[in-house]
Amino acid sequence: MVARWRETRKTFRHGHLAQALVEAAIARLEAGGVEALSLRELARDAGVNHRAVYRHFPDKLSLLARVAEEGWRRLERRVKQQSKGKPSGEQKLVAAGVGFFLCAHDHPNMFALMAGPRLNVKGAFPGLEAAMADTMVMFRNPFVDSGLEPELARVRAAVFISALQGVTTQILHGRLRVSRVKAKDFIADTCRRLFEGLR
Repeated sequence: MVARWRETRKTFRHGHLAQALVEAAIARLEAGGVEALSLRELARDAGVNHRAVYRHFPDKLSLLARVAEEGWRRLERRVKQQSKGKPSGEQKLVAAGVGFFLCAHDHPNMFALMAGPRLNVKGAFPGLEAAMADTMVMFRNPFVDSGLEPELARVRAAVFISALQGVTTQILHGRLRVSRVKAKDFIADTCRRLFEGLR
């Protein structure tokens, strides 16, 4: 891993170190979970002095918030990709739910970080809040399109995502036994039932 980041070191003086550190953190996260993240280890991965890391991320919380922000942006893109071209309302919401599950399934450690304890308790990371909000809109709009007023749709979307997060977590942890072959259909059916219940 170190060699890969040393190759890009020449770009750091142009302001790319922060993004390189985030990418290195994501690689470590996906390989070993949150426990694998250390600012000093990331400095070593990137081939820079650890003081350079602290200029961008003064502590581990700020790094985790930036990694989680990137996770929400990736989730947003996956949901858009999955729901593209689907009719408004239920079908778009079901497709969005499937995209949510597939993203979590492909990146379980990132999902665990995003679905874990709130990182932005003190409101210090507006980028993370914006990324979460942009993703939530894609789950709220199908409820609006089905006839609910916006505020009620927002609440319904929050409940929908909370339930979907719970089901996804149970599948990923093996507590809810669903074969890999059937998981996508299972999630789609779950999303349809949630939508019907929340309408």
